[in-house]
Amino acid sequence: MKMARSGLKIFFLFLLFVIGSNVNAQDLQSAIRLTRSEQFRKADQIFRSLLQKTPDDGNVYFYYGENYLQKYFSDTLTYSISEMADSANTLFQSGIKFEPGNPLNYVGLGEVELIKRRMTQAQSYFDKALSMLPSQGSRTSTLSKKEQAVVMIKMANAYLKANVNDTAKIFSLLRNAEQLDDKNFDLYIVKGDAYMQLENDGSTAIKNYNQAQNLNPRSPRAKLRLGQLWVKANNNKSALNYYSEAIKIDSNFAPAYREMGYLLLKTHQPEKAKESYAKFLSLSSGSQMARIQYINNLFDLEDYGEAIKQINIVMSHDSSNNDLNRALGYSYYETGQYDKGFHYMSKFFDQAHPGQIRTSDFVYYGKLLSKNNMDSLSGEVLMKAYQMDTSQTELLNQAISSFIKVKDYARAAEIVIKKTMLKKDISNDYYILGKLYYNLHEYHKADSVLSINISLDPGNIKGYLWKAYSLVNLDTTSKEGLAKPIFEILIEKAKTDSLKNINELKVAYSYLSYYYFLQYAITKNQNNGLISKRYCENVLAIDPKDEKAKKILNELNARIK
Repeated sequence: MKMARSGLKIFFLFLLFVIGSNVNAQDLQSAIRLTRSEQFRKADQIFRSLLQKTPDDGNVYFYYGENYLQKYFSDTLTYSISEMADSANTLFQSGIKFEPGNPLNYVGLGEVELIKRRMTQAQSYFDKALSMLPSQGSRTSTLSKKEQAVVMIKMANAYLKANVNDTAKIFSLLRNAEQLDDKNFDLYIVKGDAYMQLENDGSTAIKNYNQAQNLNPRSPRAKLRLGQLWVKANNNKSALNYYSEAIKIDSNFAPAYREMGYLLLKTHQPEKAKESYAKFLSLSSGSQMARIQYINNLFDLEDYGEAIKQINIVMSHDSSNNDLNRALGYSYYETGQYDKGFHYMSKFFDQAHPGQIRTSDFVYYGKLLSKNNMDSLSGEVLMKAYQMDTSQTELLNQAISSFIKVKDYARAAEIVIKKTMLKKDISNDYYILGKLYYNLHEYHKADSVLSINISLDPGNIKGYLWKAYSLVNLDTTSKEGLAKPIFEILIEKAKTDSLKNINELKVAYSYLSYYYFLQYAITKNQNNGLISKRYCENVLAIDPKDEKAKKILNELNARIK
């Protein structure tokens, strides 16, 4: 009986070992799935637990190290390659220490070197990994063909992820892996990636992704790849279908939500896109890179309110990225929150290196300065923007307007003269220049350039008006009547739309009523008086309360019977 009980005990211990091993294998697969779903924190917890249970399992160290590298690739904004590579390297080295016969951790070390562009070191690690395979001549290795295939697939994938497009090596590794295990799901995912990245061969990539899907129908990864492929082919409908299928397979597969969110934004479905991004962010522990991608898409859709919300979430975790200050400056301007916009654009310029500054940065900063009543500075900033991109001639107009607002007419005139040389809006440029010379009391110059404006645009009533004003100031007594012929032309042209030009007509009638009144006073010629009376009546028809017209008319009525 004791022996029977002892045998039973041994049997149960063996059963527990088998069950425990199976649980560990399942846990490792769960951690790998979480890594691929970009749920890195949850994956991290499982990896830690596995290392406590099986501290000598080289596979756990390798895939745990991959978790760090994938974290970097998924969010290069938040994570630095040095930080993630150091963590991964520590795990790979531990894997080699605790299971020296497992070549995967040498592949991991090689991948880190590839990412850092240290090709010689990478190759030495890969050579070491390959030398440990029975198919490469190692007599001590007990790795199965399936395990050997995994080593080669991971090596080929390392080249692709690091953008080291060594076509010969990558396809050679994949061919060898296929000879060892042609039922490996990952093999066909990596082959599809290789054909897309190295050959731009979508058809062959599709065949490989479909093969992967057939081998593992419960994995969403092939569906994701097919969706991404159709995005590149500008077939958005097919891409959305594949992303939806990926989510049906695994409703917690975060990358599908990210890609779908991007595509929904691109196809102008912003509300659905927000839902998709929200789901992705909840699954992926709030990836900062994803939020930045989302923010960029929101900018494309001009949804600046939502952009502000997302930017502030990113900044609550890390405010060191100066691009976020720029993005807030733009967004607050577009939503009419000019004080906040000015604050963040000022902050951006305080921290920006000259090489980081774009034309649009000066444009938004210049506009925000103007909105915050700093137009003198605004004008100079807008001119910096123009100097960076002289095709944006509208910036000259904005700078001119800013200088005019602060009555810096001389600076405004300099810019208008520069603009006339471009000959793009030359008639209007001469009109504005004429008014500027008028405000600078340079009436002869004003008269000259407004004559050019009139010759270029004879229908511009205001050109005649400001030319006449200039002549009035060159003939302050009005006795010479320098402005008389111009006002007469103005009246003839303004009568074609008397309602629209009513103010200009009143000015012209007022001037002529006074001019003819002076002529009557000098010559005593009643005809001049009658003409003056007629113009006074025209003024009063427009403005019955005009005191000057009333006074002249009363005086003429008293003298002329």
